[in-house]
Amino acid sequence: MKSYISSRFLAGILIAGLTSFFMSPVAMAGDTEHETQCFNEIQGKIPWNEDKNMNWEPENMKQLCKGTSKPTQPGECFLAVNSGEVKWGKGSKAGEWEWKNVINLCSGTDDAKKTVNCFNGAMSKGQDWRDAILFCQRGHDNKVE
Repeated sequence: MKSYISSRFLAGILIAGLTSFFMSPVAMAGDTEHETQCFNEIQGKIPWNEDKNMNWEPENMKQLCKGTSKPTQPGECFLAVNSGEVKWGKGSKAGEWEWKNVINLCSGTDDAKKTVNCFNGAMSKGQDWRDAILFCQRGHDNKVE
């Protein structure tokens, strides 16, 4: 009787563990807790394209969130750039960004506002939009010279 109860107890723990694993927030191997929180701030909440599709490909979210220590910031940066207020080049209209370029700019940011301001500053100084993205990506001091 005792071994029957023990094996039922262990089976219950196994089932509970597997259930929580499959129902846990989106996470991928090697992700930090902040990156996992970032995924959960984005998936189903922030549209990645003009059709307002909020179902992100995991690899795109992984790139956007990689390295952040402030989980809300990459998504806020993505929204800010797509808000229609950030132009990427001469003659461009605000809001005409390709989503891949927004991910590149906002990837891993810990300060959405600083990243957007850096990009706007670089553009106002005449930098090419591709150079401005590289200049303003996470890890740079974001000061335009």
